[in-house]
Amino acid sequence: MSLFRCGRFPSGEWPIRTRAGIVWFRDGQADVGDPDLAAALREVPAVFAITEEGATEPPAEPPAEPPAQTEECATEPPAEPPAEPPAQTEEGATEPPAEPPERPAQSASKAAWVDYAVALGTDRDEAEALKKAELVAQFG
Repeated sequence: MSLFRCGRFPSGEWPIRTRAGIVWFRDGQADVGDPDLAAALREVPAVFAITEEGATEPPAEPPAEPPAQTEECATEPPAEPPAEPPAQTEEGATEPPAEPPERPAQSASKAAWVDYAVALGTDRDEAEALKKAELVAQFG
């Protein structure tokens, strides 16, 4: 069994969708016994800040080496402008990340549940294909 922590949702109950299924985090942690689900959880986007407690395994693949830079590449400007720095408050501190979405009431409309599922990372078409009861069961 592996213990995972979620830095994005440190409190409450939150589902994280993986390629192998949903993992529920309670108060920022989840015990995962299924090796496939644990492997899929290691692949979720970095925005969720998922860490595995006691992880000692090396990465499955070594990181690829960057391509050698030629003179031609060195003089070209970057293809995309650099990302903007995080917003700062008047005191100069960076603002915390956006709060997680508020869970709709069970009696809320299907559209509200679809929006909630999308805010948690589900594809809109997939969410709209589910019945309201399925949305509540999966994300409620």
